[in-house]
Amino acid sequence: MEQQTPGTHSALDGLSVLVVDDHQDTVDMLVAYLGVLGAAAVGSYTARGGIRLATTQAFEAVVVDLKMRGEDGWWFLRELRALRSGHAGKVPVFAISGDDRQEQAAVLDGFRAFFLKPIELDALVAHLASVRRQRT
Repeated sequence: MEQQTPGTHSALDGLSVLVVDDHQDTVDMLVAYLGVLGAAAVGSYTARGGIRLATTQAFEAVVVDLKMRGEDGWWFLRELRALRSGHAGKVPVFAISGDDRQEQAAVLDGFRAFFLKPIELDALVAHLASVRRQRT
């Protein structure tokens, strides 16, 4: 991971990102990696927990696993879009999965992009940076 030095700016500086996956190691790795790049990343190990966080914090982007025990990524997206908060209904949501057969359905169902596990981190960061550029 590239270390940021004082005075340098990352394309993710201050970007608030919610990471939701039932695999703790995936959440922890993504939160740490995005944090090193300047994002304010928060993680949840369940879709329900992610929705709870989304009701109390305004995130600029979400990364969510499609296949989780219990509620899955599609459930999460429906619940997020149904929240009364205007911002939560519009936040870009990026799908991740170990099953490449889900890519087309994910994009058609409203996910901004799909990333196959293991995640190509440079591609994910580029997509998140584009969210940042759109908001500024």
